[in-house]
Amino acid sequence: MTTALKLPSIIASRYVPLRLIAKGGMGAVYEVEHARTGEHLALKVLLSSMGSSPADLERFKREARASARIKSEHVVHVIDADIAPELDGAPFLVMELLEGADLEQVAASAPALLSPAVVVDWLRQVARALDKAHRLGIVHRDLKPENLFLATAEARPDIVKVLDFGIVKMIQEGSGATDSGQILGTPRYMAPEQASTNGRVTPATDCYALGMVAYRLLTGETYYKGDVLSVLGQLLHETLQPPSRRHPTFAGAFDDWFMRACHRDPAQRFASAGQQIEALSEAFALPTVALASARETERLPRDARRRRALAAALLVVTGLAMVVAAMALNRHRRDGGSPTPSTASSFPAAPSVTRVPVSALTPTVPPPLPSSNSSPAPAAPVRNAEKVRIRRPHPAGAPHNVRPGTPPAVQTVATPETPKTVDPYADQK
Repeated sequence: MTTALKLPSIIASRYVPLRLIAKGGMGAVYEVEHARTGEHLALKVLLSSMGSSPADLERFKREARASARIKSEHVVHVIDADIAPELDGAPFLVMELLEGADLEQVAASAPALLSPAVVVDWLRQVARALDKAHRLGIVHRDLKPENLFLATAEARPDIVKVLDFGIVKMIQEGSGATDSGQILGTPRYMAPEQASTNGRVTPATDCYALGMVAYRLLTGETYYKGDVLSVLGQLLHETLQPPSRRHPTFAGAFDDWFMRACHRDPAQRFASAGQQIEALSEAFALPTVALASARETERLPRDARRRRALAAALLVVTGLAMVVAAMALNRHRRDGGSPTPSTASSFPAAPSVTRVPVSALTPTVPPPLPSSNSSPAPAAPVRNAEKVRIRRPHPAGAPHNVRPGTPPAVQTVATPETPKTVDPYADQK
């Protein structure tokens, strides 16, 4: 492993080391400054044996992108992954620099036991990150309080972030730990199948570790005690005991919850991390959160958001179509059930207008009166008879000494009236 004693003045030609933040079994974490942007970041140097070949480097970079795939505010953001020639080709990760402390430090420095409400709130945030990672096929493999960071920032509440997704798998594959019989991870939080040589690591492995983390935060101690070999012997060969045998205050519902969360058989554990923490909240008679509401706080992939939007649009269109069909059916029944759809307007019809030619509006001179020898032709009845003025010209040779302004002579002609019927037998009455 690369020591944390001496560092070059610059790493990978772009990161300037400033101070040592932490040192652990998998490497050391430094605060660095980006030489070009001046941003302060966290750089974690890992085991140097991992970068021994180009294939190892590619696998390292692929696994380091796990946090970018999860896209959760509860997972630390990884910015860069590469090898450091200045450190004999040791691989390193560059992450966002967090202010605060990990949950192991918080639990160790707490003057009293942490309240169940606080622990449930922290682990609920962890469960959101785990469930999203598990849906993507990513298993953490080394969940423990040291990898859960309580980040603080101005103008917002503290938030829990999960560190080191995929790193244990990456180290195990790159260093040949399986072939050598070496067990990687933290035995105190390790599931039985992970400690076994023929076990299969699944999301249930993380759920087991989450149960052990809850025990540590609530009781102030780890469930298993002793050195590595002693812990492995207890994990593989001893029966799990209820917490109330050590801590009587956690009897009842918490016993049932712990025995299921850390069951030796992965199939008997909770189906998801979210379900597990909501059951813990219920065990302490605390308010629970619907799992759907918890997932809504995470960003969905773009294709999932598109499918939701399309489904909502289809629901709206279907609803409108049903409303229109119902209105048409009601109108059909109101109109008497005629099979032919009515196209009449609901407004009153305008009166019809008959066009009359202009010539019909010009007044005509009445026909001449018939002679005495001929039978009178029946005249067309005229209602509301009016007097018509006919201008008569001066006769030939008439004096033209009429004063100006004197109106010409006018002949008044009565319009024909409706003929009266003559009764031939009037004199006989």
